[in-house]
Amino acid sequence: MKDSRTAEIAWLAVIALLIAVGADPVLATLRHDRTLGIVVSAAAILGTLVTMRRAYDPGSPTARADVTKAVAYCAAAVLALVAIAWNPHWAVRACITAAEVAVIFDIVVVSRRPRATPE
Repeated sequence: MKDSRTAEIAWLAVIALLIAVGADPVLATLRHDRTLGIVVSAAAILGTLVTMRRAYDPGSPTARADVTKAVAYCAAAVLALVAIAWNPHWAVRACITAAEVAVIFDIVVVSRRPRATPE
């Protein structure tokens, strides 16, 4: 079995870079079409809530990290909804920061995962 952690970490780093560069214009576009933005951010919140529910497995040794990662993504989605629906001056940067923190936490979780054992 091949260990995919390095590739996964590299792709997560690319995602973090794309968030840093492109999140502001995407949020501006979603603020411009507020109905679409609210629907998209509400769907993201619902998706992260489902992910939180699925991540909670008391028997899993990584349950705490998996739930915390899902909560970090949910916080970013909620901040996106705030930025789109009400547009306070602080919300756009808070949303981008929360998304970056969620991706970095995801990288930490992936890097701490045990290596795959060869068959």
